[in-house]
Amino acid sequence: MTADVEASLPAGQEAFAIKCRDVCRSYGKLKVLSNLNLTVPQGYIYGLLGPSGCGKTTLLKCIVGTLKISGGHITVLGKPPAFPGHDVPGKKVGYMPQDLALYNEFTISDTLSFFGRIHGLTSKETQARMDFLIDFLDLPQKTSLVRNLSGGQKRRVSLGAALLQNPELLILDEPTVGVDPVLRAKIWQHLVEIVKTGKVSVIITTHYIEEARQANVVGLMRNGHLLAEGPPDEVMKMHSATTLEHAFLQLCENLDQVSSKRDSTSQEALEKSQSFESGRDESRPILAIGPGAAEEVPKYSADWKVRAKHVMPKWRNIAALMIKTLVRMKRMPGSLCFQFLLPVIQVSLICLCVGGDPKGIQVAVVNNETSSSSYSQSLLSFLDNSSVEQVPLSHSEAFDGIYNGEYWGIIGFGKNFTSYLTKRSVYPL
Repeated sequence: MTADVEASLPAGQEAFAIKCRDVCRSYGKLKVLSNLNLTVPQGYIYGLLGPSGCGKTTLLKCIVGTLKISGGHITVLGKPPAFPGHDVPGKKVGYMPQDLALYNEFTISDTLSFFGRIHGLTSKETQARMDFLIDFLDLPQKTSLVRNLSGGQKRRVSLGAALLQNPELLILDEPTVGVDPVLRAKIWQHLVEIVKTGKVSVIITTHYIEEARQANVVGLMRNGHLLAEGPPDEVMKMHSATTLEHAFLQLCENLDQVSSKRDSTSQEALEKSQSFESGRDESRPILAIGPGAAEEVPKYSADWKVRAKHVMPKWRNIAALMIKTLVRMKRMPGSLCFQFLLPVIQVSLICLCVGGDPKGIQVAVVNNETSSSSYSQSLLSFLDNSSVEQVPLSHSEAFDGIYNGEYWGIIGFGKNFTSYLTKRSVYPL
């Protein structure tokens, strides 16, 4: 069943939750995203489809603001990600990453309470949402430790953390992988329900291509490019396909054929295969993406108060992190003991391997000053005799002892050491 969701937008004033224009992202010489254009209207479910390694997860990280783009422009809920005073990333966005990002020492209750504190929810609000999500996602008891959960249950806990604060934008990276089909249908039904108000937008990636027919808009990605973007039925109709998977296959085959020609007409064919614009009604704003939708990039600014507030850490975040650390220390006493014992072990090893202070080092002393009041005698008296054993010798005897390995070194003083040191202090250079 296809979700029937319409956003009430005035003509010519379409609101967009996400707009990506000419977005590029590279890892060294590897180009992951190449001039990608994507539009997620406000109050819609956007299904982002594509094979593994095509750049879906990288794109989502750029949208959230955890990765910086190499080129292009992204706006999320009206402003760029990580803009001062803009809660993206923050409480406006619920993000479920592809990789599990949970603390194994936490219980389900600890996990949701932690994210509730981060997002500024009260204890009552967190508890109400927790009770709903545990029941909705068919999770075990809230006192269950995350490390004892199965892979599918951990992913559902991660999904619950993304849904916790009722965000304006949900970014879900393969939330239904390893989920029971009945629960998968329940999750999609919930997503359809929350976007009906027009205030919540969802962008979701999935390996189940036909599952994405429930989305209002789908985008088909391959090799860092967006091949098509539009309502599922129109994408299938344009390619005379009965399934999204068949339409995706045709798009990939068309792209491969065009890439192999490399002649003067290949660029026109490539543009047709890379964008859904060529076969759609241009009056449909939902599909206004790609090179044909060139627009001026707006400039954003924030006053110094907002910037200062953005730089300073929030007390609720500090409190949440402190509670997190205390809970982890309580659940991992072995690790806590190791942290205290590690410095002791390190110091002990250094003392055993390197040793303590040296003792009984024989050093030859050649002192050509005979006066007992000379500076050389005073200097020698300050040396620690337990560490350095002074052996008075003549010049030749001292060097013979060094050659024979009897002494570690020589301390020598000339006849005029005291007089010259006095002159140096009175007449400095």
